Amino acid sequence: MNRREFLAKLMRYGLSAGALSALPVERLFAQEFYPQITIPVIDAHAHVPGDPYLMHAEDMPKYTIEAIRNAKLCATTMAVIGDNKNLVGADSTYIYAKESIALVRQWEAQRLVKIIRRPGDIPLQPNMTGPIPVILAIEGGDAIGTELGRLNEFYRLGVRMITIVHGRAGEGGSGDNQIGNDMRRHSSDDPNDAGLTDFGYQVVRRMNQLGMIVDVSHASTQPLLDVASCTRAPIVDSHTSMLPPDIIVRDHGRQRLYSDVEAIVDTGGVVCTYPYKDEVYGRLTLEDWVEEINLLKLHFGIRYIGLG
Repeated sequence: MNRREFLAKLMRYGLSAGALSALPVERLFAQEFYPQITIPVIDAHAHVPGDPYLMHAEDMPKYTIEAIRNAKLCATTMAVIGDNKNLVGADSTYIYAKESIALVRQWEAQRLVKIIRRPGDIPLQPNMTGPIPVILAIEGGDAIGTELGRLNEFYRLGVRMITIVHGRAGEGGSGDNQIGNDMRRHSSDDPNDAGLTDFGYQVVRRMNQLGMIVDVSHASTQPLLDVASCTRAPIVDSHTSMLPPDIIVRDHGRQRLYSDVEAIVDTGGVVCTYPYKDEVYGRLTLEDWVEEINLLKLHFGIRYIGLG
């Protein structure tokens, strides 16, 4: 069973998962106080169907607009690529991000999708016939370059979330950028991790002003803590996996410490987990993943836990 099949089963059995912090508070609290009532099921992190930079060739025929609809989600993220690990050349990340955004906007004009521009655009139930509600995102703050004005431009085009750092496994390089560092390259106690850059602080402030969600997925621990300390709005880790709660130091990799989660939760934000296989800590099956979600719920409350 893959992630989308799991999300579809959640919907089928009347279960739900916490969504992005941009949702109205009443919806996020619904499951905790009224467990018989579902709240919207949203995939907090997904890519643009057909993006060759982010998909294996064998997966591309499976991940389509129709496949998203069949998952019976109330909304899904579509994250366009914006990192310098995949694209080379002056302004290539900015250009490619805009081309991918234009594609999603073209789908909107064709009534295949509806770009979410405000929380009220997210339906309480899946739309099985009309346009698919899409939260437009950029994965990788490299597309911003060093020009804050690009954030205004992206916002006008419909972008409502940016993953400020994005590194990739097995690429032999780093996702470190002009905003902060990549958790795949820096452990939680790395003395060389300087945290959020001066420009990074400006990015967070501008995103707060615009009403864009700051996504700290892939960011190393120190930039995450810096974002959490300076943000004036809830932040999100849109797709991550957890280390056991008794682990207090993280090696470089994609698994979060509970102390990282606590910093996000303290902003009122949401941490979204996905089924990452981990043989070291015994996270091997979807049942193990569900147990991890239950443990997060016990520590932080269901309103702060999502799926991505």
